[in-house]
Amino acid sequence: MKKIVSFIILVLSVYTSVAQKMVPQIKNGTVLSYTAYARAFGQSLPAVLTITDLNAPLKIKWMISGLGTGTFEISAKAVQSGNKMALREPGFNEVTKLKDNETLAFLSKDTFNNLKDKKNFELNGLTFKVEESAPAYQLDGKEVDTFYAVSEKGKAKIWVLNNPDFPLICKIEGTAQGIDLSLNSIQ
Repeated sequence: MKKIVSFIILVLSVYTSVAQKMVPQIKNGTVLSYTAYARAFGQSLPAVLTITDLNAPLKIKWMISGLGTGTFEISAKAVQSGNKMALREPGFNEVTKLKDNETLAFLSKDTFNNLKDKKNFELNGLTFKVEESAPAYQLDGKEVDTFYAVSEKGKAKIWVLNNPDFPLICKIEGTAQGIDLSLNSIQ
């Protein structure tokens, strides 16, 4: 009888560990490897973003092969309440300061709270609605704990990491800016 109970406990613990979704922690030094796809040109480029400073102003170093490197600077106001995501070629200055309503590859805290509490949010002028039956987002063969949302007309789709400290955009496609992003790895 003890063997049967032990076996059941073992099976349940394995099932629980397999069923849990991954929630990567973002901190200074975290490296995010994306594929950026420019729909107008039909071209994909690898883009590497490195979080260099999570304190305001938040700083993210970018590197795009064949294009260059630099740093994006995101203000405390944008981190809190930005409702746009910069989806454009970075400036060739050493530091590109984003507007007070722009973030980069993550949602602001207010936008994430709307996503989580109201199940809808606005980003880049589009209204997104969270869908419960979402296609799973996976990294390294593991399902990532994300929210999936679709724009009102269904053209734009977004997967956002369920992490209130840093609601990373894992994937976005179909935006009016013409650039799709897909996260490949987090280190």
